[in-house]
Amino acid sequence: MKKRRFWLIALIVATTVTTLSVPAIALSVRGPFIDDDTNTHEANIDSIEAAGITRGCNPPANTRFCPNNSVTRGQMAAFLNRAASLPAPSRDYFSDDNGSTFENDINRIAEAGITLGCNPPANTRFCPDQAVTRGQMAAFLARALDLPNTTNDFFTDDSTSIFEFDINRMAAARITLGCNPPTNDRFCPNRVVIRGEMATFLARAYDLPSVIRTLPLQHADYNCSKNGLTCSASVAISPNRTYRITEGWYQALPYLGNEQSVFTGSNTRFELRVDGQLVSVSDLGVTTSGSLATRRWRSELTLGPGQQVQGRWIWNGVIVRTTTARLVSS
Repeated sequence: MKKRRFWLIALIVATTVTTLSVPAIALSVRGPFIDDDTNTHEANIDSIEAAGITRGCNPPANTRFCPNNSVTRGQMAAFLNRAASLPAPSRDYFSDDNGSTFENDINRIAEAGITLGCNPPANTRFCPDQAVTRGQMAAFLARALDLPNTTNDFFTDDSTSIFEFDINRMAAARITLGCNPPTNDRFCPNRVVIRGEMATFLARAYDLPSVIRTLPLQHADYNCSKNGLTCSASVAISPNRTYRITEGWYQALPYLGNEQSVFTGSNTRFELRVDGQLVSVSDLGVTTSGSLATRRWRSELTLGPGQQVQGRWIWNGVIVRTTTARLVSS
């Protein structure tokens, strides 16, 4: 019997399990932080993390983002410096940030004209540990992005604010929508900014792309039948996020006999179903590297808890494996 020369694109899945009982949660498809699941700002938190704008709030582990904590002026300086990759400063601007973790970031945004200080008119201090208000945040972003002027007045509650001009510039740029949805006729300029909100402001301001998470249908934590033909798991996900599923086949090279026609033919494929309905997958074609050829299919889907995703690997018309992921809340 000829040795099989093709493989699923996957981690090696254990096949010693004799039952298909599904554990409570086999694996979790989550972002970089453990404390923002289901948070309104989770997608934007993922985006600023991927862009290197935030590292977390509990160094050195940095497994948490603390989305409901207020943003300090020192943290704000770090966010803006990382987002804009500002040049090194020529001098030390303030007297009250010596020893601060954010001193370098503070001096960089001062050199760039993004901050003037916190004690006008002298402006010899920055107040790095003071919480940032929404009005101050508007000024920081308007200066950092050099937003264009506008004659429109967007909100009813900022008429006496010294930051009204900056608030309107930020609203015109669609960086802020307001603070009282769905009406959004107020900005709440004196309210403290929390880290989750700041993530959304930064993601909009710098037009950051959404982070698409990968949902694996082959994983060592899937529970498989003894013969490996069927696998299943409960997979924890965040609701209403876009997930990427990329699966396919490997083929040993050089091709022998009719292997190339089988490998590249329409009878060898990956099929994907959501709640029993066949969904479209894009054929990414065949790539080669060394002694392996790879053929992949991909789909990007908005998924949520309660749904069921099933993948089928079909080789020359024969179903080689079926994997079912039951999606649950993370």
